[in-house]
Parts: sequence; C-alpha cells; structure tokens
Amino acid sequence: MDRLTSIAVFLSVVDLGSFTAAAEHHAISGTMVAKHINALEAQFQTRLLHRTTRRMALTEVGALLAERYRRILADVAEAQAVAHTSAVSPSGRLRISAPVTYGSLKVAPLLAAYLELYPDVQAELVLDNRKVDLIEDSFDVAFRIGDLKDEWLVARPLGLYRTILAASPAYLARYGCPHGIEDLCSHRLIGYPQWQSDDVWTLHGPGGDYKIPLPSPRIRINHAAGLREACVAGFGIILQSSLALKADLAAGRLVPVLPDYAPVPRPITLVHLPDRRMTASLRAFIAFVSQAHLSRSSEGERSNS
Repeated sequence: MDRLTSIAVFLSVVDLGSFTAAAEHHAISGTMVAKHINALEAQFQTRLLHRTTRRMALTEVGALLAERYRRILADVAEAQAVAHTSAVSPSGRLRISAPVTYGSLKVAPLLAAYLELYPDVQAELVLDNRKVDLIEDSFDVAFRIGDLKDEWLVARPLGLYRTILAASPAYLARYGCPHGIEDLCSHRLIGYPQWQSDDVWTLHGPGGDYKIPLPSPRIRINHAAGLREACVAGFGIILQSSLALKADLAAGRLVPVLPDYAPVPRPITLVHLPDRRMTASLRAFIAFVSQAHLSRSSEGERSNS
C-alpha cells in the first residue's frame, strides 16, 4: 500500500477519533481504513492504537509515530508547493555547461540578461572545454560545439562556430603577408592544442581541403586567450574563432590572413535531457536562448541585404 496514504489515514483516525470519520474524510470504506492501519502496524510489528467498541487511544509507539508523521506530511506538502511553484514560475537553481571561449563571450552575457528577467533563478555557468555528462555531472543544459554523438539528448541548433587565420600588423610587416596557402609553411603558426590533430591544420578553400603541417611549437599556452595575446604581441599567425578575435580585428590589433581559407565551420548546439517535466527555469532559459539566436540571425540577414 502507498505509505504516505497510510500515514495520512492513520493521522485522520487520530484527529477525528474513529475509523468511520476517517473513512468519510478520505472517501474510502471503513475496511480500507483498517487495512491502512494494519499495514503500518505490520511494518513496526506493534499496535499503534488501542481499539475497543467504545473508545480508541494511541499506544506509546503510536503517539511517537503520530508526532513524527505530522512532520513528514508537512515536509511533503512544502516540497510539493515548492515543486509546483518551480514548475509554473522560473525559480531555483540552473546549472549550465559551455566551452570556455564561447561561454565567456556569448553565454555569460546572455545568462546575465536572462537572470535580469527572472530574479528568482540562481544560475551556475561552468566553463570547460571537456564534454560533460549532463546526468553524471548534474547539468541542466549544455552548449556544444561540433558534431553531436549523444543522439538521445534533445538538441537545438544555434548556428555555426567559425575559425579564421589572423596576425598582427607588426608580425606581417616583419615577416611578410602570405599570399597563398603554400606560404603558411614558412610562417610561425599558433594553433590551439585542443583543435589540432597530428600537428596539422585542415583548411578548406578554393580547390578543396588543405593539410598544413605545424612546426614544432616554440610557445605552448593551454588557453585560447593567452594564444590570442601572443598573436597580438606579434608572435605569429593564429587560427582561432572569429568570435574570440572580433574585438581585436575591429580595433586593428589583428588583421585577417588568407580569408578564403579556414576550417569547415562547426555547429553550435544547445542540448538538454529529454524530460517532458522540465522546470520552468530551464524551459524559460531554452526559450530565451532560442529567441536571442533568432534575433541575431535576423540582424545578420538585414545587414547582408
């Protein structure tokens, strides 16, 4: 039998003073009331009520359990109220995973705007290029860059992540600007270690794909921001996301190199668990991100027209 129902029936018997009154209160038969009481007594292997034809009283164990059971039902009622509020109005905790660069430059400001709209939500944004497990690592939602392999997750496309070649004017003035793809081999190339495979850049351009071997690196930095700073300082030609280099390009600290050649853009995707009973805060966040993506797409179309 359902334990919480048995507890509720037991407390009704105690408060109303009879099986008959408890049966009417719960719209069940007197026999069913007796079954609920018997189930609890069988669990503890002792009587909870002294029952005669004329009166009824709690045993010592029954009195102790009645006090504890009232607390349990009060806690359950409070939890149900909180869950109902969370399901209807965005509130509570939201845990988000995102790659470092994209998360810092795109997700963080987006999250700040979302939290302004929903003051009862507390959010944690974890920036990590590691592919997290939403269940094992306790994330509500994650931003992914690249092809998805978790086909069982609900995926919402958010556009493409583009990478470009760039260098500082000082570097190009000193070492010259490459005019063709074959010229890259004679330059200092700064690559992000997590992107390169077998020390090769794969660039797509006129004529197809090109494999550019990377020389043994003279500098190793395990963070994209550090590599960008080295490029701005004039160390070499960098391959990095256009998002990360946008401000430097606009300010003239960097200039594009061989703009017709770049890696194939990778998809950006928002993923979450296939839970039909998602919280209101998660549902609102997904809608907010999707709307922001649509707005950016519309602005891009207008600027290109």
